[in-house]
Amino acid sequence: MKKNLYLFSFLALSLLISCDDNNDDKNNQLLETITITADQNTLNKRLDYTNAGVISIENGSLTGKSADNTVTSFPLVQIAEIKPPVDANGKTLQASHVAVNGNYAYVSYITRGDVYSGAIDVIDVSDPYKPKLVTSALIPNTDITSLTYSNGNLIIGAAKDVDKDPLLGSNPAIVFNMTLNSGLLTNQLTTNYLESRVTTDVASNPTNYFAVTGDNGSLFKISNSTKAVTGKTAMADLRSIALTTDKVVTLSGTKGVNIYNQSTLTLQKSFTTSTDVSGAKRTMDIDGTKLLVSEGANGLGVYDINSGSKLQTIAISASGEDNVTNAVSVNDGYAFLANGALGLNVYQSGTQLSLLGSVGIAGSSNYVKSSGNYIYVASGTGGLKIIKMEKPSTTFASCSSYGLYNQGRDLILNSNETKSYQGATSINSAIVNSGAVLTHCGAISVLNNLTLNSNGTFNMRGSLSHGKYQQSSPTELIINDKALLQIEGSVVIWGDLRLNSGAKINFIGNDSSITIYGKVIKGSNVTITGTYRDTENKLK
Repeated sequence: MKKNLYLFSFLALSLLISCDDNNDDKNNQLLETITITADQNTLNKRLDYTNAGVISIENGSLTGKSADNTVTSFPLVQIAEIKPPVDANGKTLQASHVAVNGNYAYVSYITRGDVYSGAIDVIDVSDPYKPKLVTSALIPNTDITSLTYSNGNLIIGAAKDVDKDPLLGSNPAIVFNMTLNSGLLTNQLTTNYLESRVTTDVASNPTNYFAVTGDNGSLFKISNSTKAVTGKTAMADLRSIALTTDKVVTLSGTKGVNIYNQSTLTLQKSFTTSTDVSGAKRTMDIDGTKLLVSEGANGLGVYDINSGSKLQTIAISASGEDNVTNAVSVNDGYAFLANGALGLNVYQSGTQLSLLGSVGIAGSSNYVKSSGNYIYVASGTGGLKIIKMEKPSTTFASCSSYGLYNQGRDLILNSNETKSYQGATSINSAIVNSGAVLTHCGAISVLNNLTLNSNGTFNMRGSLSHGKYQQSSPTELIINDKALLQIEGSVVIWGDLRLNSGAKINFIGNDSSITIYGKVIKGSNVTITGTYRDTENKLK
């Protein structure tokens, strides 16, 4: 049977009616076919560092801004890409959703076109600059459209090929509850069969999980303890679901937002949003009393969740079939918008969302999820990009009098000049000339070359991220004769470290580290002092 499923920019789902059914005896058919891979050598082949390293966020198109004076307060580093899995038939899958719990990110996959085939990856980000793909499951005949973590379980929204499972009847929509083993995937599943073409989204709280199906679909409430459907309410064209402490919020592409009581699924409020193209998957997120809704070609809509009034519209900057707001994610005072071919836009929260800038994403930004210090961006068949936000992790009392960096994208300290800054700083390049002293407390990223000339000093307290990984013209951190780099914290160099004759590095304290992914070119009479951890053993 052909799935009535198609892609529009990210993922579009053509949906039919839905109802519920729960039969644990049906689980065995899927258990026999799930293939779980935990072999690290095999999984490591899907890690790609080609575009790893410092990435820039640009807002040069804003009125009154220039390319030389773009945002400098939001340092970002792409730490890896995860290539999408290939199924048993040689088809490359496409990332559809991300859920996060602690140091684990769970990524779901679908297949473009008429064939059903899916997968789930588990990524460990406990080491900040070395993510590990720790397990992956291929799930044939099933598209995995969404997932969420719940009490040691993974709640999985999906659609399954009815021709491969006669127990489905004519309705592919399905929800799995997978028991995890210390956060990792297992074959222990409970299944709910829903009479619809596809489960578009799932969400959970400590006692229940929820699923939505589309077109003439429904919102389902399912007990975490019994795995039985305990509530259901119909609503057309459902795309997304979000939870507050006591409310269930659903998004319909044609009917807008409905807000229900979590206990009874009684409708409390509804309000319209912009009408979207048929079946295109969109997401919502909640920021205090604001509801952020991705609205495709209409951009992002920001609504008061209590009154339903529209507070702000963030339009798409350029028209185009693939220029659409596919998804939104809110985290720690920032909103991240996956805008298809236009990349990833970053906004700062406030009375109104204010644009910090955009991050170019190779391929397309089809889905985004931000949690902790990370941003996960699904880029179609380009796989998943993992971006780390470089945040100051330590407050240095002795730096409290320093101001925030305000010198533009290229920092040049003239001979014998002294400058001191604190906070989060992102710059294009830096030169510390002879006798100059630069002090930075917090987190700083340098996209291109960083050069310390003779007798120049860079006092780095906190974290420094520098350069790009394996470029045709490698980025370099260059320390010249009698120049000094003092490190109190962590340094990650994605390019090369050039220590010319007479260069000096001094590590302060007992917990400083350096990670060098490129080459170390070392001249004579180089001095390296202090206690430090050399994670890649490059300084020996």
